Amino acid sequence: MSGNPTAGVNREDLRALIAEELELPTEEVTDEANLKTDLAVDSLTAMEVAVQLEKKYRIKIDEEEIKSLTTLATIHRLVSAKVETAR
Repeated sequence: MSGNPTAGVNREDLRALIAEELELPTEEVTDEANLKTDLAVDSLTAMEVAVQLEKKYRIKIDEEEIKSLTTLATIHRLVSAKVETAR
């Protein structure tokens, strides 16, 4: 196992997945762009993003965790931790 917990999740792949789900250019999904305030993501759209993350990375994201997914950086940390735990 790698000592780097984010080694299993490529941030650019994650950015592309989120941009595609939000129908936005990837450059708008910056590491610190707030999904709710900067990218106008509502709770239904956040749920749809979470479903796509669950499918792609074979993880489970609960409802409380979905609420914490505010930026690409926080999504990357959460997904990386779950992927690492699943190994």
